[in-house]
Amino acid sequence: MSSFRQWAIAQHEEIQVVDRQRNYLRNPLPPGDGICAVCRSTAGSGFELCYQCSQHRSTSGGVQADVVAPIAYSIKGRQHDHSLVVYKSTQASAVAMKNLSSLTVLYLAYHWECFATALGGTFTHIVTVPSTRGRQGEHPLEAIVTRRMPLPVIRPAPNPAYGADERGFHHDRFHLPPDSATGGRVLLLDDTWTTGGRVQSLAFALKAAGATAVAAVVIGRRVNPDYGPSKPLIDRLRAASWFDMDRCAVDDR
Repeated sequence: MSSFRQWAIAQHEEIQVVDRQRNYLRNPLPPGDGICAVCRSTAGSGFELCYQCSQHRSTSGGVQADVVAPIAYSIKGRQHDHSLVVYKSTQASAVAMKNLSSLTVLYLAYHWECFATALGGTFTHIVTVPSTRGRQGEHPLEAIVTRRMPLPVIRPAPNPAYGADERGFHHDRFHLPPDSATGGRVLLLDDTWTTGGRVQSLAFALKAAGATAVAAVVIGRRVNPDYGPSKPLIDRLRAASWFDMDRCAVDDR
C-alpha cells in the first residue's frame, strides 16, 4: 500500500466530507454495452467509442491520454454539476471547494497504485488544464487539488488562437515550457469533461513534449439528461448504487 493511500485512510474528516456526497455521486459505468471505453458517456450500439472520442482518436493519430478516469458523472442540473460550477465562480462556494477537494484527493490516493500499474510507474508530474476564458491568476483546481499533491507542477499556456467556446481537439491548443514533460508520467487534471477536446489536446501536447505516459483524471463527466441518446445511461444511473470510492475507472477498462 502506498504511503499516499495510507495517508488518505487516516484522513477521517476528508472521508466524512466524501461520505456526505455519496447519495448524489455516481461511479462511471464500465465500458461496453453502450458505454464509451474512454469517457464513459453513451456510445452507439456496436461502437467502442462515442462520437467525440472517436474523432479525437482519429484527429490525434492515437496520441492521447493513456488512461481517462472520470471520478463521477456530472449530471446537468444536479448537485455534483452545481458544485463544479460554483467552486470557481466569482464568489466561489467554500462548501463546493471543500467537497471537490476531498473527493479528488482521496480518489487519487485510493487509486494511486492503479495508475502506477497502468502507466508503468508512479506519477512524476501534475498538470491542470488551464483556463481558456482569460481567468487571471491561479486556476481554482490548482488551489483545491494540485497544491495538495506531492508532485512538481507543469504549467501550460493556451493558444489564444482558439476561443473559450472551442471544444474540439487541436494539436496546437496548448504550449508547454521547454523540457517540462520529458520522460514524465503525468497526472492531467480537469474539473469537467464535456467533449474532452481540451483534455486530449493537452495530452497530445504533453506526449509531443516527451511525456512517456499521461493519465487524465476528471472530477465530473458531464451528462445532459435532456439529450436523447443519454437516456439509457441516465436510466442506468437512476438504478445504480451510491458512490463507492473503491471502484476504479482504471481497473474496469
